[in-house]
Amino acid sequence: MDYDWTSIPKGSVLRKNAPRVRVTPFKINSSTSLNRITSYTEALVATDADAFYDNLYKDVVKEDPFVFPYLGDSVRQFSNEYGDTFQSAFLGSVDSALNAAAKFGGAAREVVSGVIANLKGETESNPGSYIETPKLYEYSQNDSGLDVSFVLSNTVNFDDGKNAKLVNLLTSINRPLRKNSIIMEPPRIYEVKLPGIRFIKWAYCSSFSVQLLGAKQMYGSEIIPEGYLINMTFTSLTTEVSNFMEKVQGE
Repeated sequence: MDYDWTSIPKGSVLRKNAPRVRVTPFKINSSTSLNRITSYTEALVATDADAFYDNLYKDVVKEDPFVFPYLGDSVRQFSNEYGDTFQSAFLGSVDSALNAAAKFGGAAREVVSGVIANLKGETESNPGSYIETPKLYEYSQNDSGLDVSFVLSNTVNFDDGKNAKLVNLLTSINRPLRKNSIIMEPPRIYEVKLPGIRFIKWAYCSSFSVQLLGAKQMYGSEIIPEGYLINMTFTSLTTEVSNFMEKVQGE
């Protein structure tokens, strides 16, 4: 927030009252595949929901957070999906269901096989028959990303390239880093909190863009515009469960 994204002087109370979003980056140390194996192994033995999400990414280093002004209007969009999961799994192919029933043991196998056999007989003797099944909830990651957009002005104060350094830093941490011929370090992942509204435990920057605003001139060996327009979208790496609403309060 201590940048020239507004003409209001730094340190002003009006700046402190501006809406903000806290974005905390995490650097992944191990390879992506190794991190996934280690994290899932520990997550599966978690005792509660918080422990499960905490353990999803283990070999990470927490870095200093960014506090960006939040000037947008849209904060959340998602859809709920119910599908014919039961029907497609068991009734879509009766023969396949019979084969699946063979994997059950004892009385369970007999019950399942008997029911499916009856269904098969009924549907074969009555071609116009219809078996209606209720739709079941489909667990999917369908939350929209959180869009963060703001302008950094180079004309409010002369900052000797401070804005350009921030732009380059954000670009660097959201791109992979090649370590050698076979190893690449993945971009940062984030914890995102829009106070009182939205919390994302693990997110990635799914979209990043920078535009040069106004007139441009050379400053030393660099091109410096009148300002930068930064657009970022942070998308959840997991399903945004309702548990997260317990964490939206505070900074």
